Amino acid sequence: MKTRTRGGLLTRLERLECRVIAAHQRFRILYGHLKRLPREYQGERHVVVARQLPSQGDQEWVEFEELPGPDPNPPERPEPGTPTSFNVVFVEAYPS
Repeated sequence: MKTRTRGGLLTRLERLECRVIAAHQRFRILYGHLKRLPREYQGERHVVVARQLPSQGDQEWVEFEELPGPDPNPPERPEPGTPTSFNVVFVEAYPS
């Protein structure tokens, strides 16, 4: 009977640990329109946050810009507890 109780406690403790870890993971969502390179541009490109715009309610808005060449600062694995960032990029089609 002690084994069952101990196993049940360990299971409960593992579930609580998962909840605590999930509660500490923060994320940030950036919304913005993309300023694109010309249609004629051929080659590698990357996207950066060009400038911060005023927030709209609880939404954080920025201006994204496409730049030529590879990303000089490729994303690294974030430290635990560092907010994860999700970008919502609005892209307008090139004119016909």
